[in-house]
Amino acid sequence: MLQVQAIMTPKPEIIGPDAKIWEAANTMLDRRVSGLPVVDKAGTLVGIISESDFLRRGEIHTEARRGVWRTLFSSPGRLAEDYAKAFGKQVDEVMSTSVVTVAPDVGMDVAARLMAENNIKRLPVVENDRIVGIVTRSDIMAAMVRQLASFGAVKTDLDIRSALEAELQRQSWGESVRFDVAQGVVTLTGKVLDPREKTGLRVVAENTSGVRRVEDRIEVIVPPAMPVPPPGFYP
Repeated sequence: MLQVQAIMTPKPEIIGPDAKIWEAANTMLDRRVSGLPVVDKAGTLVGIISESDFLRRGEIHTEARRGVWRTLFSSPGRLAEDYAKAFGKQVDEVMSTSVVTVAPDVGMDVAARLMAENNIKRLPVVENDRIVGIVTRSDIMAAMVRQLASFGAVKTDLDIRSALEAELQRQSWGESVRFDVAQGVVTLTGKVLDPREKTGLRVVAENTSGVRRVEDRIEVIVPPAMPVPPPGFYP
């Protein structure tokens, strides 16, 4: 698994907390990035400002509307924060301070999981309390495409069979199905009770390096319905 440091953008564009938001917006547009880490004079990451912070703005009358329930059950601090984000003119008034970060030596899978779980597009890469890079969804997509392209490398049928057997041994399903490999074509045969198992087996074959095509001949068997006893019948 690739490490984050292999796919991140090193020395990313940053901005200070006392900069004006129009400066942040211009920098994002000029550099064609969707977010900027906010770093103080000591070099410490203190927040992040992104495109989403410009969606709820008083200038374009899209600030969050406070209904009766939101007003009643939100703390004064939360209401003040909403107001500052909508009308603030300085980066530290608008930025998000709860920043999810990642270390450069963790796997790409960890970064992808953090992005998915937190619904974010980018992760600042931090080492010794200093930002050393930034990794985005597009970075992970590009790395994934490169890995998928590597699957096209020439592999023998024996290599493919060994890889298939190894992967299926790691799973707790698929034991009732057999597979044949000929010139990179995998033919799946057998019977399963659950169509999801059929799909899973096909995915295993498709993701095996060297496979050119998958012939899915697995049959899904629907078990017979249990007979329903007539009303009033008690054995």
